[in-house]
Amino acid sequence: MDYDVVIVGGGPAGLLAAREIARAGRRVCVVEEHPEIGYPVKCSGLYSVSGLAVLDLKLDESIISSTIKGGRFYSPGGKELLAYSDVERARVVEKKLFDKFLAKEAARAGAEFMLKTKVAAVKINGVVLVKAEGMHRGELSSELIIGADGIRSNVARWAGLKISKKIVAAAQVEVDSVDLEKDIAEVYLGRNYAQNFYAWILPKENVYEVGVGVREPKAGVMDYLHRFMEQHPVASKKIKSKSILEFNAGGFSVEVARDTVAERTLIVGDAAGQTKASTGGGVITGGIAARIAGRACVKALEEENFSKEFLKENYEDEWKKEIGFELEVHAALRNMLDSLSDAQLDELFDLAVQEKISELMIKYQDTDRPSHFVKELLKNERMLNAVQRFLDLKL
Repeated sequence: MDYDVVIVGGGPAGLLAAREIARAGRRVCVVEEHPEIGYPVKCSGLYSVSGLAVLDLKLDESIISSTIKGGRFYSPGGKELLAYSDVERARVVEKKLFDKFLAKEAARAGAEFMLKTKVAAVKINGVVLVKAEGMHRGELSSELIIGADGIRSNVARWAGLKISKKIVAAAQVEVDSVDLEKDIAEVYLGRNYAQNFYAWILPKENVYEVGVGVREPKAGVMDYLHRFMEQHPVASKKIKSKSILEFNAGGFSVEVARDTVAERTLIVGDAAGQTKASTGGGVITGGIAARIAGRACVKALEEENFSKEFLKENYEDEWKKEIGFELEVHAALRNMLDSLSDAQLDELFDLAVQEKISELMIKYQDTDRPSHFVKELLKNERMLNAVQRFLDLKL
């Protein structure tokens, strides 16, 4: 046997699973199709302080680009809601350096890497046989395989696992001048600029990130991004420089996979849809699941049990117990936001300002686990009645 576990995909979820397995003294190899860990950049790099602590990540200061203490939210009509307190809530990291940091942690624990190598096929027949192409050619054998290969996961497809079709396309650029405080992230709602999702402006150390996410768009994602930067009545005035210093694009799922295991196979991160549907963030939630996957692999190796049933009990059931309900809450929030018209969102913003909902947002600020915030929000009769009226539901 070449390895105990082969991990396909060198993003955060794959790297965190690799670190967990290697720390247990098991042979694990991460196969990554790109020539370098951290490229291409596919997300903004905004992570909660509490989430980083849960993942046991003590980041070097050189990786941290800025700290965020609050958020400013704009309705489609430009109504503003500010939630801010003088407490560090999140960190913006240099995503390329962040991924490399995770890779170094996995490597120091003993993980091996095959870069610029693509997995062309996987066959399960008593063992896992992986056909590799690229810089490393040939066949690898392992007891288990983890698919951390993104929203169009080939590992999931080869294992007969269904992957989500609810995909958000995102594009972001870096510009050097925006009229925005260095410790506030901004979120913009509205179908004209971010169909069924949102646009954002994020401060970094010397630049600003401007991005949009769209689902079921009526035009290309770049059309939405240009429109947001050039025409949005608030954002276009804040963005002083339209010169683009860097461009990145990607996509993510906003639907959790029904099944995340098969015989000798586990899927994690974007491949499993372990993403917060309301925000699109998945590094923390996917990372939590990835660590559970790593521990499940170690246990499977110890007990020499690689069945679907064993992996379900020790991985799927465990990650759903840990974050499943919170992801359901995120999905409910996303469904509600998608159901509201721009005019209804404007009305809801007015009401949120009147009811001082920003105070709740500050008190219950864990964006990875929003259930406590939602529970308190639903105690506000005016907000609840408004949502009921908009959605014509009896909650």
